Amino acid sequence: MKIAYLRFILWVAVILWMVLIFSLSAQPASESSSLSGQTIRKVAEFTIPNFNNISHEQQTSIIADLQHTARKTAHMLIYLALGALCTSVLSQYALKIKMRLIGAIAICAGYAITDELHQLFVKGRSAQISDVCIDSCGAMIGIILVMLVVIIYRRHYFLEV
Repeated sequence: MKIAYLRFILWVAVILWMVLIFSLSAQPASESSSLSGQTIRKVAEFTIPNFNNISHEQQTSIIADLQHTARKTAHMLIYLALGALCTSVLSQYALKIKMRLIGAIAICAGYAITDELHQLFVKGRSAQISDVCIDSCGAMIGIILVMLVVIIYRRHYFLEV
């Protein structure tokens, strides 16, 4: 009974994370860019000494310079989490490690592709193969991290990997 409940909770988490990704991708380009800019500004306030004391033009320039990197990093991190969630749920089934890996990659890469296609229909957005690659790399990092944790845990407790 506990395993069925855990599976259910993890599948709900996967679906909710996909809904979050979909909602972020559904934002028009101007709204998405504004969100990125606000996030960069908050991070810059904490990480760049005297950021609040420099001119508005310099602040805007710093934010603009970081925009591309921040957006691609966000892609990677959000799919890292999706990869971790997918691997976590698939680890609750009696699957060989190779099948867990293939399943998690298929779910994440497949969703990355459909997410980019979805952006073709959003004002000011486009589909980019490079984003699918970045998303898939982020997912792979999440998948590998969770698989390592599962392997270490199961070996420590002498459970079947």
